[in-house]
Amino acid sequence: MDKILTYLKQLDLSDIEAKLYLTLLRTGPLSVRELAETTEIKRTTAYLYIDQLVEKGLLMKLVKASRKLVAANELDSLNLLVEKKVESAMSIQQNFPDILEILTTSLPQEKDAGDAEIIYYKGKNGVKKIYEEALQAEVLFSYVNIADMEDMFPQNIMSFDSAFQKNKNLILREIIEDSPASRNQAKLLTKNERYKFKFLPNDVKISASDILIYDGKVAIINVRDKITGIILHNRDYYNISKELFDFMWRFLPSPK
Repeated sequence: MDKILTYLKQLDLSDIEAKLYLTLLRTGPLSVRELAETTEIKRTTAYLYIDQLVEKGLLMKLVKASRKLVAANELDSLNLLVEKKVESAMSIQQNFPDILEILTTSLPQEKDAGDAEIIYYKGKNGVKKIYEEALQAEVLFSYVNIADMEDMFPQNIMSFDSAFQKNKNLILREIIEDSPASRNQAKLLTKNERYKFKFLPNDVKISASDILIYDGKVAIINVRDKITGIILHNRDYYNISKELFDFMWRFLPSPK
């Protein structure tokens, strides 16, 4: 049932609309009073949402033996909402380049955010922005738990491959928390001569899922509890982080 409710919400049905619709599918025609009692929704509220469902083509009003009833239309009526949703999505996608150009040329662009000392991101899309920025650097250092990142961002390997193709200057060095998953993923990237990695000792663990050092910045990404990312834009912190990375890199053995 949860899967059905989620799908109906994707078709822009509210919780109450979905509840009314699914109830009528199960019970057959009911009066508004009966429907309100069955769903434990106020009758005045039920009237409002019934009218919306009629407009969407999911419900119909009828009179049977002088009783005014509400009934669900055949399940094929859902297809109309699906088609409408698809058309809307296609229209949004097709119009995006024009809208983006209008916004870019007609509205003032905020320039100060990139100079902030700390930028905080939340969620997958925010973390993806960090990776997109970091992969444009010429030199990128990283401490990473690949097992963590593989579960949350399984497409990262493809993103890195694409970055190497687009950014011909990119050099990537990673110090990796050792695990079977890390070893398998690292092997996929070793085909690129601009990528090198080494493993941490087995008894050393990384507190964050990924730490990126690039272009005067240090980004800290965590995906274990909540997906968050922080970019610290501080030259001194970047320099010492880079020096510590170089120091560890010199002393860690090359992978076998």
